[in-house]
Amino acid sequence: MTSPIIISIKKNYLSKLEQQNIKIYKPFGIILFARNISNFNQVRQLTSSIKSLSKKTLIFIDQEGGIVNRFKNFSEFQFKNNIDFYDIYLKYPSLAKQLVYLKSFITNYYLSSLGIHVNTIPVLDIPNSKTVSMIKMRTFGSNLKINTILTDISVQSSLDFGVMPVMKHFPGHGLTNKDSHFIKPVTSASTMALNHQLSLFKTFIKLPMIMTAHIQYQNWDNHNIATFSPYILKDILRKKLKYKGLVMSDDLVMKANNQSIEKSIDLSNKSGLDIILDCSSDWKRYIKILENFKKTNFFNNKNKILFSKKTSNRRPQSININHYHDLYNELIKLYGI
Repeated sequence: MTSPIIISIKKNYLSKLEQQNIKIYKPFGIILFARNISNFNQVRQLTSSIKSLSKKTLIFIDQEGGIVNRFKNFSEFQFKNNIDFYDIYLKYPSLAKQLVYLKSFITNYYLSSLGIHVNTIPVLDIPNSKTVSMIKMRTFGSNLKINTILTDISVQSSLDFGVMPVMKHFPGHGLTNKDSHFIKPVTSASTMALNHQLSLFKTFIKLPMIMTAHIQYQNWDNHNIATFSPYILKDILRKKLKYKGLVMSDDLVMKANNQSIEKSIDLSNKSGLDIILDCSSDWKRYIKILENFKKTNFFNNKNKILFSKKTSNRRPQSININHYHDLYNELIKLYGI
């Protein structure tokens, strides 16, 4: 059984301390960042070494493409932001669908071949005129029909390659003009506006994992960010939306979380979180989480089936991936986009 924590590592290889602790504590996941990536062979060696230490530890990445790109120096991962595909759809619907398919196919082809199990997409936040740019650029736009069509293409590609998707940022980051990486966003949005943010989550509610938002929604909880809110996670997500998958936090070291690690653990135990994401690479923090964060029934039950043949990477055979790159680039050039 793995431990309900997703950790990060410091470099593009495992230190002796990291090797020892991964083997002992068997974290649920390890998330990779640009600092952990130098070339494809190195990533394969890294993911292989992690699996040799803890077979059921899942390897995560946040590879949305566009502004959020852990492979910035790789020509294979140069794509437009999601909001650009939304804008393209308004003029050329068929083209937008083709481009999203190609982007998703190429991305998941490489993630699967590198031994990565989970990509933290889709971004289901619904933007408006005031939404912070860092979020808006990562969405497929405000039109629910268009957003659903493009999101579904992206999600199905992930599933086809055995790369597990993670919905985010529940219950919706589209209502604020603040970036939770740097400050705690607070919104006094109405219940109607809050319920609107749930629309896409309802559509994709059967996906296996969901990530919380570090935002305080005053109309639902005037004390806690969503990550630490029993009302939002238990009453809305579990009871109202009947979500049966695993609930993970956004990164606890983001500035929106101004609580100590001890208080964060206590609040997480009360809110109904199943998994804590902490990207500090700090094993002093990790040990505190491992010793004090309680496993939920959902974690105990779902953990047994997530790492299975159905979610293991499906490495494609006999695919000329360069053909897909060429087609994507030719379409961009042909339409002058």
